[in-house]
Amino acid sequence: MTSLTKREKKILRELSQASRYPIARFELHCDQEEELVSVALNYVRIAEEDDSMDLVKERAAALQHLMELGLVFIDYTTSVWVAGDYDVYYRSRLYELFCRTAMEGAKRPGFLFNLAYLRKGYAMLTEKGLEASKLK
Repeated sequence: MTSLTKREKKILRELSQASRYPIARFELHCDQEEELVSVALNYVRIAEEDDSMDLVKERAAALQHLMELGLVFIDYTTSVWVAGDYDVYYRSRLYELFCRTAMEGAKRPGFLFNLAYLRKGYAMLTEKGLEASKLK
């Protein structure tokens, strides 16, 4: 297996210790055409309301790489969430900025993606990921 970064190892540890690991995808939707969706930021993991964009992007890249290695499974299809898992996302500076940007864009004529949407999901370890999380 390729060597993992410190961030990737930390995420594996966090996943092995967590009962749930909520993530999100920041999407832009069009209120005129339901099938039009643009992903602004994927594999978003926000732990603190003031997490920086750089930190969130670093986590996202690590999650994506872990998924590509088959260590993590990411699911955006679940329709049931635990109340409170996403509170930090809705209160975060990044989500506020994302919503404000979408609202400002919606004021421009012909702007398609005028709705900010938080797609909720979870990350979980695969069997391979569980084994990797035990390695030092």
